[in-house]
Amino acid sequence: MTAPVAGRSRWGAVTVVALGIVLTALDMTIVAVALPTIGADLGAPPSTAQWVLLGYSLPLVALSLPAGRWLDRAGPLPAFRLAVGGFGVASALLTVAPTIEVLVTARVLQGAFGALVSVVGLPLVADAVRPEHRARAMSLVLTLIPLSGVAGPALGGVLTDVAGWRTIFLVNLPVVAVALALSGRTIPARRPGRAGLPRPDRAAVVDAVLLGVGVTALVLALDLLGAGPRAAGGAALLACAAAAAIGAWARRPGTRPVLALLRLPRIALGLVALLATVAGVGAVNFLVPYVLAAAVDATTIGLVLLVLSAAMALTSPPAGLLADRYGTAPVVLAGTIAVLAGAGWLLAVPAEPLALAGPLVLVGIGNGLIAGPNATRILDATPAAQMGAGSGLQSLVRTFGFTLGPALAALVWTTGGGLRPGALLLVVLAVVGLVAAAPWPRAR
Repeated sequence: MTAPVAGRSRWGAVTVVALGIVLTALDMTIVAVALPTIGADLGAPPSTAQWVLLGYSLPLVALSLPAGRWLDRAGPLPAFRLAVGGFGVASALLTVAPTIEVLVTARVLQGAFGALVSVVGLPLVADAVRPEHRARAMSLVLTLIPLSGVAGPALGGVLTDVAGWRTIFLVNLPVVAVALALSGRTIPARRPGRAGLPRPDRAAVVDAVLLGVGVTALVLALDLLGAGPRAAGGAALLACAAAAAIGAWARRPGTRPVLALLRLPRIALGLVALLATVAGVGAVNFLVPYVLAAAVDATTIGLVLLVLSAAMALTSPPAGLLADRYGTAPVVLAGTIAVLAGAGWLLAVPAEPLALAGPLVLVGIGNGLIAGPNATRILDATPAAQMGAGSGLQSLVRTFGFTLGPALAALVWTTGGGLRPGALLLVVLAVVGLVAAAPWPRAR
């Protein structure tokens, strides 16, 4: 359990963390619409330009857990400043990158610091607010992830058209400056047993390499799997490589504390629920454009997807209040039931914008009920000395879920096509989430 915070809740610290979360979430999607322009400007074909996206997302997945374990030994304020400051430096490099190679390298650096920003955020929120305010604080911060993801393409398109693609990275710098300026007033410099920026030892570096190779290979395997049956052989080879690397990592002595966390029922089931719900959202974001592409324009598709994020944004704050008052478990369970109901509703509606809106509202409400309370539930079950590792596990699972969902949806689309096979996939994911959220005796 996390130690109760002394005195009043420090909502200023929550605001500073929210600025960091906006940075990392926005940069996952803001670049997508600018890829053709970037490729044309720097002379890069689409196969190379796509690494502007992968170069950012892969470090987010691969480094989340190692970053979390390092955070357990670092001072809160120095770690936050390193994460956000490093993100800002990488953003500045991106604005002046002369070649596609330099651009991709800077994106990898940005993704590495983005992983640290993502991991440092949740423990800071948990530490800043009183236990009775924790769920609402988590809900407010985590709501910014899907909202930033939806806003990213629209903002990126406007900036690219009006001022050029380099400005999509330049907009990060004012946010970085404000976050750094406010951090010293709101975030403590140290905590008992945690001060400064400890140097990673050799064992930690080896663990990070093994986990990074394993997770990266798994992400690439899923990406190939979504490309269709022809890529199945390559996906299988990458999956074997991933299993070997992750297996080697799991056998190392330094991983025992992390594996011990995964053996705690509340944490393990909470992570399964997180993976299922996030993968479901990722699947919806992939399927809806394909389902509607032949009938409506891109603007209408964007509005349909906005329904899901808007429902989540409106639901998350009251979900946090409910969880703080009645407990996290019943709110998370209600959220998974809502997602399952929305997925079942999708099975019965035609592939039309207005018909899809109702089920997507229900799915969004369910995700809004789950996000903050589930994160609180996991961190409340995490020992105070391992808060960084617990946050790293959540960041790893969340980012992996956003990759898993579209990959599974792409596989369903290439093999079956249509709305109903995709809705059936969402039903399966919702059932998994519901089972994980059920009040099992050992997980209470």
